[in-house]
Formats: sequence, C-alpha cells, structure tokens
Amino acid sequence: MKDNVAVIIPTYNERSNIIPLVKEILGLQMGIKVIIVDDNSPDGTGIIARQYFNDNPNVKVFIRRDKRGRGYAGRFGYEMALQQQCDIIGEMDGDFSHSPEFIPHMVACLQHTDVVSGSRFLSGGRSLRKNFLREMVTRCARIYLRIILGIKLTDPTSGFRFFKSSALSKILHYLKSKDAFIVTEVFYYAFKKQLRVKEYPIIFYERRYGRSKLKITTLLNYLYRVLLLRTGYFNG
Repeated sequence: MKDNVAVIIPTYNERSNIIPLVKEILGLQMGIKVIIVDDNSPDGTGIIARQYFNDNPNVKVFIRRDKRGRGYAGRFGYEMALQQQCDIIGEMDGDFSHSPEFIPHMVACLQHTDVVSGSRFLSGGRSLRKNFLREMVTRCARIYLRIILGIKLTDPTSGFRFFKSSALSKILHYLKSKDAFIVTEVFYYAFKKQLRVKEYPIIFYERRYGRSKLKITTLLNYLYRVLLLRTGYFNG
C-alpha cells in the first residue's frame, strides 16, 4: 500500500518562491499533500498560493493571523497533517534552500527509521550558502547541541525532515516554541523519547528569491535557550 505523505511549508514573505516550489513537489508524482501555513505575510504569499491552488485538492493553504511565528506554524501544520491521517509527515523551508529532489529518497529512508533529517554536513551533502558567519555558527551549534542536549546529528539545525506519523504523535504535545527554536525542540524530544533518527545527505541551496529572515543575533541567542530546554525551564 502506498504511503500517504504530507509536506508542511511554513511561509512568511515567500511570494516569489511558493508557487514554483509547490509545483515541483506535486511534480514528483507521489500524491503528496502540501500544507502551506502562512503567517499572514505582508507580501501576500498565503493569498497568492490560495488563489493559484484553489482547485487542487492536494494543496491546503492556511493563513494565520493570531500567534504568529515559526513554532506556532510548525505545530499547526503537524496537527493538520495528523488530522488528515497521513502516514508520513515532512516539513521544509519555502525558499528553495531545501530542494524537492531529495523528498523521494528521504521518504524511502523511513522504511528503516522513525525520523529522517536532511544533512548538509553528512558525507555526500554540502551547503551552497555564502554567509560564512552563519555557517560557522551552525557548525559550533552542532557541537554545543551534542554536549548539552545529546542530539547526535551532523546537522542538528536542519528544518528539512520527515516523520512517521506515529513518531511525531509521541513528541507533538511537548513542543512549546513560538519561533524557529522548534527545530531544536523536535530533535531534543525525538532523542529523549528514543525515536530512531537517521540523516540523509542533501545540498543546502542559497534561497532563490528574497532575503533571509534569520539574523545571526537570533542564532546566538538561541544557544541560551538550549540551556533552558535542558534544565526544564524552557517555556516557549
């Protein structure tokens, strides 16, 4: 029996990327259900996507106006996918830094694991991002997260991952993050609940259009929140 796969795409100001990205995903001919969770983007990303894919039953667009943030959007997307009784639930960025070309391979990996995460640092993977400082912070975070949280991954800040729905259900109610810290939270609880986590090598591309919304100060600030998570004081 063919797996029922959903891909969640949280968006904010991705009007130039979202339609071609979704078309590529649908073009994989895997019957994927795409769930776009837009944080009421000022550039109209959600509205544009809703209008374009209005007649496509495999694309759902949700525009959130309350409690906006990457963490809120991620949890909302997880809940929607679980409600649709999908067997496999994935998530990826909406700026083409995560390429749909890797989806079939990552889904196939779930035959032997509970969670599969795309890694730019695993043998065979690489990053095409040109921001040297961000790359250095990411590499330092890898060591830090292994020591503090026991997240034994080559790329623990990767937001490109797929879950068996049964595995995602085991950690969903623990997630509290309002923002992009949800990426780390997911891995922390996956390891804490002893889920099987496997990495797959990917190419991490430069975003096609627009500017990055993640600042270096945000990346540095999140290191402190890792300590709060480890000590049980993290509250979102």
